[in-house]
Amino acid sequence: MSESTLALAAGLLVAAATFTAAILAARRVALGFDLVARPNPIVRSHRAPVPYLGGAGLIAAYLVLLAGSWALDGALPARDALARSAGALVFAAFGTWDDARPMGPWFKLLVQSLVCAAYLLVSGAPPGPGFALKLLVLVTLVNAYNIIDVMDGLLCVLAGIAILGVIGLGSPGALSPELGLMLIGLVVLFSFNRPPARIYAGDAGSLALGFLVAAWGLAAVGDAVTVGALPIVGVWAVPLLELALVIPARLLQGRSPLRGSPDHFALRLQDQLGWSKGRVLGVTSILGGLFAAAPWVAARLGAPSAFTHGLGCVLAAGIAWLALWRIPPRARSRTDAPAGATALPMP
Repeated sequence: MSESTLALAAGLLVAAATFTAAILAARRVALGFDLVARPNPIVRSHRAPVPYLGGAGLIAAYLVLLAGSWALDGALPARDALARSAGALVFAAFGTWDDARPMGPWFKLLVQSLVCAAYLLVSGAPPGPGFALKLLVLVTLVNAYNIIDVMDGLLCVLAGIAILGVIGLGSPGALSPELGLMLIGLVVLFSFNRPPARIYAGDAGSLALGFLVAAWGLAAVGDAVTVGALPIVGVWAVPLLELALVIPARLLQGRSPLRGSPDHFALRLQDQLGWSKGRVLGVTSILGGLFAAAPWVAARLGAPSAFTHGLGCVLAAGIAWLALWRIPPRARSRTDAPAGATALPMP
């Protein structure tokens, strides 16, 4: 076995051990301070209290390992890489605070917008229409991944698919340490978060992961955030489908889009079709993987075929949305209870 292979194996073991230790420590802290998700009749997915802070442990270990990789390289990281790390840290801290003491949805949305805008400014995005579009993408995806974290294992699977989609796009080499470390971390977290979950990522994990996968996707596209970059949306297709499903459903029933409800697609499939959590994860993985391959396929087709392929993906997503829309949500047992996730308000 070559030295490079041994070094890689040792690095993987160290990373996996670090993530495991951090998540176990976070679980003990959550149990010690009673930071647990109790059964909720509105978004029912568990029958016993489950500790939060899985996301906090994931991000803490990720940042420590990333800093270690930069130190081993002996070179200062790029400004945008530092900005992404700082943004992930802020979102993890803010999400932990929200897990401990839930805040109002409008305040959360304001903080999300400020953090995302700061990231774009620090990373060098010039003000203008492109800046506004990138800000919209970031804030929307932070909320999309936050709102989809409603079932064991789902957030880990979809974040992992997004990272693989970015890698398949041929992401810049500078992103490799970030993407590789987070993939390892998600595998470890999934081992604790898969059904039946022993720890939840919480807002600390969903907000930070939503920010990171959005920022990585934008970094892979570069400055070409135009209609020609439409296929990149496939990387985030399932969380965006969830957002497009939940918010109209709440509005049409005369409820606030910022309040919890059983309209999530994972809950519809379980409650109305009798699917197990494992089946929901399996089908979602296949669907998400197919959509995430869109940028890879489009990059090999070349313009204008890439744009046409992107439109085809949008059409496929619309068909999936219609199929999910026809599955009615379970009748709620309480009215307008607060959710752990914040959705974007409709314009």
